[in-house]
Amino acid sequence: MTSSTTPFRSAPVGYGFHPTDEELVNHFLKLKMIGGYDHVVSTIAEVNVCNYEPWELPAIQSNDPECYFFSRPNYKYSKSQRANRTTGAGYWKGTGRDRTITAKSTGEQIATKKTLVFYNGRVPNGVRTNWIMHEYNPTFSFPNKRDFILYKLKKNPDDLPAFDEGESSASNVDEEDSQLRAQLESFSGIDEGDYNLNSALHFSN
Repeated sequence: MTSSTTPFRSAPVGYGFHPTDEELVNHFLKLKMIGGYDHVVSTIAEVNVCNYEPWELPAIQSNDPECYFFSRPNYKYSKSQRANRTTGAGYWKGTGRDRTITAKSTGEQIATKKTLVFYNGRVPNGVRTNWIMHEYNPTFSFPNKRDFILYKLKKNPDDLPAFDEGESSASNVDEEDSQLRAQLESFSGIDEGDYNLNSALHFSN
């Protein structure tokens, strides 16, 4: 499936990109919404994530284990705020509670963070995969802003079993929840307290 995307600037050898949640929202996403800062935010590609299957997306951003994307909001209906998260082969489904992202300097809420899991197939018979994505929805507002959402994508190890969405056994649910918690912990990435914006872009030795 094809879609127009903004060019992704190739990264040099050894390049690493590890922004915190606050930096993703309060710096990259905010500047993308303001516009005119493409030279600053070009590290993150712009793409409609639902025009691609999750396994197609990493190639857009240099095959990094964790990929970041800007995307325009995609709604099911023109007059609805209900998100459309369906792809050609499956769909993204929200799991767990939304988290609040705040600015440490002011304590102000700047975004909500939703966790999505990709399912192959269609509801109600979708089969959960190991593809996980965090969706950052900004809560700040300013004049003439452009609407964008930021996504963080990762695939967990293939040795974790998948479950059909229709399975309702309590033991399966408990096991799935336990595995998902482990997945999310592995996806939490860098301790935000150990990083600031200056360390978001770094070079390995």
